Amino acid sequence: MTLAHRMIEAKVFATFDEGFRASYEDELRGEGFFASLAALDPIPRRAEVWSKMLAIEQVTTQALLSAAQALGVASRDPQALRAEGAAEADDWRALGWHGALLVMRDEFPVYLTEFGGLLAQSPPAYAPLVDLLIRHEVAFIDFAKAELAGQADSMDVLDDYLVWARAT
Repeated sequence: MTLAHRMIEAKVFATFDEGFRASYEDELRGEGFFASLAALDPIPRRAEVWSKMLAIEQVTTQALLSAAQALGVASRDPQALRAEGAAEADDWRALGWHGALLVMRDEFPVYLTEFGGLLAQSPPAYAPLVDLLIRHEVAFIDFAKAELAGQADSMDVLDDYLVWARAT
């Protein structure tokens, strides 16, 4: 079943550690996912968008790494997780550009709910990292909205996130 035929569902985690592990692993999958989309998209502007989204996943993963190690939840092989993400990219290629934007706009808000639940479980020291997760999803959603609206500067929101995340 492809993303075109199913809705993304918010996960509910029994513990903060479980949710943080899942989020960290999803970021690694995201790296493989967006790297695959960027490498195989024949349209330069779209490849650039996917590359920026890859950079967002990378800067977010890097920010989460120390905490994931400290919590003992960074145990799975990062390359295996990236390979899982790359395999998922086939579904998105089948959606086409417009379909992928619709999924980002309409279904990615589920992640805001998921991360909101994680934030409620978060020890104060980890709250800024969960905020980072929330903000990176907002960047993807806002990009999709702007792109669907035909705004020429739609990629600015991705660049703004990268500047902000690298500075924090």
